[in-house]
Amino acid sequence: MQVKGFITRERWMLGKTPREMARLLGFDEGRMSRGARVYALEMLPANEQFEFAGHTHWSGGKPEGEQVDLWPPEHVAIDERFMRGPEIRAKDNVRGTWSLEGPERLVKVETVIPHQDGISSRMQYPPGAGVEQWKLLVALPAMLISELGPDEPYRPYL
Repeated sequence: MQVKGFITRERWMLGKTPREMARLLGFDEGRMSRGARVYALEMLPANEQFEFAGHTHWSGGKPEGEQVDLWPPEHVAIDERFMRGPEIRAKDNVRGTWSLEGPERLVKVETVIPHQDGISSRMQYPPGAGVEQWKLLVALPAMLISELGPDEPYRPYL
C-alpha cells in the first residue's frame, strides 16, 4: 500500500475512536460514521517529499484567505549566505523527531467515507483541535495497522 496527503504522529490517535479523531484532525464527524483506517508509514519522508501543513485548526493547516509566507525570499537569501535555508533546517529538525515505531511514528488516517466532490471543503473539513500535520507530496509505502468502527478506540495491531 502507498499513501499520500496529510499525515500526523500516531500519539495523537492512540486510544481515540474515529469520531474523536474527526474532531482532532478536522474531518466532519459524518465522514467517520462508518469508521476509519490507519496506516503507518514504512519509511520516513525525505525533505523534498513533504511540506509543512501547520495544524488542524484550519483546513489544509492555513487560515482561509491568508497567505502566510513562512520563509520570505529576502530572509532566505540572508540565511543561505551563512547556513542552510530555514525550511531545510526546520524540516531536518522535525524529521529528527519522527520514528518508524511507537507514538512518534507517522500515520495516515483515512475515512471509510471518501471525500465528496461538490460539497464545500469547509463542510467536510471543519476546524480541528490543532493536531500537527504534514503533507506527503509523493506516495510512500505504508502498512494498514488498524481498521476501526466509528466508536472503536484505536490500538495499533503492530
